[in-house]
Amino acid sequence: MLFLPVARYFRCRFRRTCPFLLLFLSIFVGQPVAAVDSPPITQKTRVLRFVTYAAERPSEELRKIEPFQRHVEAVLNAKGFNLRIELRIFSTYTEAQEALYSGNFDFARIGPANYVLARERKAPVRLLVMESHQGDTFFEGAIFTRSDSGVTSMADIKGKRFAFGEQTSTTGAYLAQAALVQAGIKASDLGGFEYLGRHDKVALAVAAGTFDVGATNERTIEKYAGRGLKKLKTFVTPTQAWVVNERLDGRLADAMRTALLHVDQNALKYIDRDGFLPGRESYFDELRKAMRLSRQFGG
Repeated sequence: MLFLPVARYFRCRFRRTCPFLLLFLSIFVGQPVAAVDSPPITQKTRVLRFVTYAAERPSEELRKIEPFQRHVEAVLNAKGFNLRIELRIFSTYTEAQEALYSGNFDFARIGPANYVLARERKAPVRLLVMESHQGDTFFEGAIFTRSDSGVTSMADIKGKRFAFGEQTSTTGAYLAQAALVQAGIKASDLGGFEYLGRHDKVALAVAAGTFDVGATNERTIEKYAGRGLKKLKTFVTPTQAWVVNERLDGRLADAMRTALLHVDQNALKYIDRDGFLPGRESYFDELRKAMRLSRQFGG
């Protein structure tokens, strides 16, 4: 598990007196993370565990999530809850899944496929809200390549080396593999493939020519568009799910939902979203079908 000491990170960043390497060394200290301006803990303070995972570099995840941590904490304390939120960023999807399955969390931000898996495993998760992408609860992922790779269609992928993200990534694995199956391509038809983990690693590996083709979300492709990446096939996915432990007090869960639905706009700029929207189980139905289809990919 990765624990990021937020206060130390921001002191280093703003004072410019601490090498950036210390951020990564501090990941392994084992201290839960409280926001910089969190109130002090007293005997009556309730600590809420906020779980997520590093889909990008840990520093990027920290930058995205810490404003929400502060916002929700401030709103709930203003309502008299007297709590402190500790952020836990896991290095892999698997570690985050284990926390969800065991109930070792109070609320969490997870990808749509991991929400589906958690529901299938009867994990104690309850959908709170979904992220809004241009006013919708869906966005795109894509299979992509380099402009100079010679790969111009899905048929050209046969015999090529493919970079996936995490094995349980929505866009980096499940939806991409479902699209490959629909195109008549299975694992045995590729020149090789690997699961690289984070989305940025996939984009950079394809850009560097280590792999011919990869799969990720639209945000990552746009981020590295200057490196000559182009889309081959796009697919639609639900946005990230924010969930609570179903054992959490209903009044507190409702207050958290309200806090997110009325989140400060300044907190949104780092996650490329324009707010939050109510979510429904039916929004994940097509993803569930694609995840079942992806099993035919093999490998």
